[in-house]
Amino acid sequence: MKGKMKKLLSILVMAAMVLALAGCSKGGDSKDDSADKETKKSFKVGYANKTLNNPYFVALDAALKEDVEALGWEYASLNADENIDKEMENMETFVSQGYDLIIINPIDSEACLQSISNAANAGIPVIAVDNAPDSSAECVTIVCSDNERNGRAVGLYVGESFAEEPIISVLLSGVKGAVVSQERRTGLICGIIEQRTGCSEDDAWKQAREMEQTLIDTGKAYHEEADFAINGQGWGNWTADEGLPAMEDLLVANKNINLVLGENDNMLLGAMTAIENAGMSGIKLAAAADGQKEALKLIADGTDYLATGDNSPTTVSAMTLEIAVDVLENGKTADDYEEVTRTPPLCYTVDNAGEYYNADAAF
Repeated sequence: MKGKMKKLLSILVMAAMVLALAGCSKGGDSKDDSADKETKKSFKVGYANKTLNNPYFVALDAALKEDVEALGWEYASLNADENIDKEMENMETFVSQGYDLIIINPIDSEACLQSISNAANAGIPVIAVDNAPDSSAECVTIVCSDNERNGRAVGLYVGESFAEEPIISVLLSGVKGAVVSQERRTGLICGIIEQRTGCSEDDAWKQAREMEQTLIDTGKAYHEEADFAINGQGWGNWTADEGLPAMEDLLVANKNINLVLGENDNMLLGAMTAIENAGMSGIKLAAAADGQKEALKLIADGTDYLATGDNSPTTVSAMTLEIAVDVLENGKTADDYEEVTRTPPLCYTVDNAGEYYNADAAF
């Protein structure tokens, strides 16, 4: 009997030890999980923002902040206010303070290269958003809307809207030397040529690039087969405030236009005010981007605002943070991505703008 009791006691002791060890092991795993979570929360992300002079840039900054902090990470945004020296200083601040990842919306495609290289040399990955740096930039990738294809989609719609009528237009551009500016206007031109001539898309892109170069070189351009003229180009720095006077200047020498093309909505909203102030009417408007809510409302209401392309700050932010997670938590590098990561193209017209319009949207 004593032997049996001793054996039973031994079994109970062993069971208790197993349970204790299991408890320790479980506690250890829990501690490790907690440590992992703390490690994930320790990442610091800096955003080198070129400006806050436009609702789009304000909305993008807000979206990035929300998405970064939703991950439990730290977020800081420094605004260069369109000053290249300030942008370099902001980038150096993030490097010297040991940020884990930097997001940059560069002012100029080449002026940012040294700052990006300095970050890369310090082992800090850089993701560019919205405006593309030069292709030599040491970035993980560039996240932006599909500027060319959005522009092309808008151009196709514009070409169809004018049917057999000649297109006599002027163009409001954002910033000289910006890749995003060139992509958007080239896309607009491509779509109009393709629709009005019936040529292939590849041929339309070739002709569009030639027409865009003529525009940059001479300030105007004409495509005979498409019966499509751009009789002037103004620079509105992406804002309604600067789009208005740029449009006023264009109207002085171009009173017979029937179309204003723009590289974003905000400049065209300023252009509409200039047209109204001049007592003119019947002039159509179309933008390559951004899908700003004020423009969507005008399009949905069937006004002279014909179309715009998508450039959602929330989509750009979400895609950027997906990449940031892969880089910081999963060890991904530039080798794992295309040079440019683009959002899906989308053209807003009277047929679909009402579905996307949200009066309460940030942008």
